Amino acid sequence: MPLRNGHLTPVRPIIEPSKPNLSSAERSAFREIAKALGARIAGDDEPAAPRLPPAAPLRLKEAEAAAADGGSDATPASPAPEPAATARRLPNSHADLLDKLPIAVLVNRDDTALYANRTMLDLLDYADLDDLASGGGVSRLIKDAERTDGGGMTLIDRLGHLVRVDAVLSSLSWQGEPATLMAFRHPKGGGEVRVLTPEEAEEAELAAEFEAEDTESAARVEALRLDAGVRDARIAELVAMLDTATDGVVTVDERGRILSLNKTAEALFGYDQREVTGELFTLLFAAESHAPALDYLEGLRGGGVASVMNDGREVIGRVRQGGKIPLFMTMGQIAEGTERRFCAVLRDITAWKKTEGELVEARKAAEKASAQKSDVLAKISHEIRTPLNAIIGFAEVMAEERFGPIANERYKEYLRDIHQSGGYVISLVNDLLDLAKIEAGKLDLDFVSVNLNEIALSAVSLLQPEAQRGRVVLRSGLSPKLPPVVADQRSIRQIVINLLSNAVKFTDAGGQVIISTALGDQGEAILRVRDTGIGMDDKEIELALEPFRQVPTTRRAGGTGLGLPLTKALVEANRAAMSITSVKKEGTLVEITFPPQRVLAG
Repeated sequence: MPLRNGHLTPVRPIIEPSKPNLSSAERSAFREIAKALGARIAGDDEPAAPRLPPAAPLRLKEAEAAAADGGSDATPASPAPEPAATARRLPNSHADLLDKLPIAVLVNRDDTALYANRTMLDLLDYADLDDLASGGGVSRLIKDAERTDGGGMTLIDRLGHLVRVDAVLSSLSWQGEPATLMAFRHPKGGGEVRVLTPEEAEEAELAAEFEAEDTESAARVEALRLDAGVRDARIAELVAMLDTATDGVVTVDERGRILSLNKTAEALFGYDQREVTGELFTLLFAAESHAPALDYLEGLRGGGVASVMNDGREVIGRVRQGGKIPLFMTMGQIAEGTERRFCAVLRDITAWKKTEGELVEARKAAEKASAQKSDVLAKISHEIRTPLNAIIGFAEVMAEERFGPIANERYKEYLRDIHQSGGYVISLVNDLLDLAKIEAGKLDLDFVSVNLNEIALSAVSLLQPEAQRGRVVLRSGLSPKLPPVVADQRSIRQIVINLLSNAVKFTDAGGQVIISTALGDQGEAILRVRDTGIGMDDKEIELALEPFRQVPTTRRAGGTGLGLPLTKALVEANRAAMSITSVKKEGTLVEITFPPQRVLAG
């Protein structure tokens, strides 16, 4: 607290020293200093020190001020002390108190010493404050400090000796302006301090340096120990992860000698790690896999294509107890430098191979069944064609009455029915044979330039009488700029006829069937058949595309259930795609799309 007009005013300290560094006696001494100089030591319990009675010089100074204000009636005051003396001395009671303290006290503003008690002067071997200030500023008295806010500090006395002290710094108001209070004590807590000769100071500095180096080395060793502990824990964690992996992991050196196996690899091959360490890793493979395994390692070691295009190898593992297991092996380099290491990850693919074998057998069985079906259909069609052709031929001859008239008209009707039924059966046989050939991949197609517009017009002309009988409007909307496509002309004609026939068959009287062609934005050729018939939902479309299956609503119109499946098969055989969009009671749209690769330049 600064002494101002005979009162003590609290001032916040520059730095708050920690309580544990001060004994109770020292705290009492610092409180006395605070009362005398107007500083407040941090950590005091009282928020402010009590007021002190004003010192005599201050009363005189106040009297002079009162005399100057009051006029001639005032009692003359004794002359004020010199500014320098005021700066260097305190009232006798305070000076005596501070001089008797075993703690050195120095008050300074910037680099100028304003006050030093007797203990401070004796500590640095100066006669008085003038003697202390004559040698220079306060900064020359301090050699070094551990912290800028106090703590350990080394002072320099008049003879250049070094003095180790602990310092406590606080702020105070001195003659109305801020200043700094520095109090010094022996590092071990006593009031006396040790003055070192230059030789002792050098030894002390060396000892301090060694101590600091030892402390730093100890800290470094502790840090390394902690790092090693973390690293060991991480290694243990990674080893545990490898042991829980379902794949076998084998590490080898660049010569292919085994360094370690994880638990899965031990269980996979039946070897303990200690039994195979140092052996070539080909010990784990069957003879036929030695060369692929060594070539794999050599490719990785040489940094060639194998190290970049690392897609693994299929090898045969050899079990210790006897027997072989199919494995998929992936290798990679895990350590570089003079001692390169490689890691082989081995996966048991026995289940995969079993499934693969089953799929291969199933495919072969399906192909065999399909071939047998095709053979049966071919034989049946051949056997059926011969008598059918005879029936149809004889029916035509009899209907034409080439060998004489038929008296009864009913017989003529029977002949027409026989001829028509024979034609239907032969058509069915042809469809079956075509479908079987397509499924077996034996359908002979002659890919030539096909004009879709011409085939569409031809099919419309063929089916126009049937449409007229059902009172269905059949019309076309063909693109004149449509280029020809590469396809089999006979099968394309059959596709168009099947689609138009279905559309007319399932469209009620008064409805419409429209066939159109167009060139798509991507250069594809599109043939569309749209009708306003009964339509289908998604399930019915799926059912209609299965061979020998009929949608319930189609049974009224007859048919064998081969129309759409055969049409779809013929479309795909011509490298095109077929899509069906249909809405119940609104109609159906069938699109045949030839990709740009199948469209010829116009």
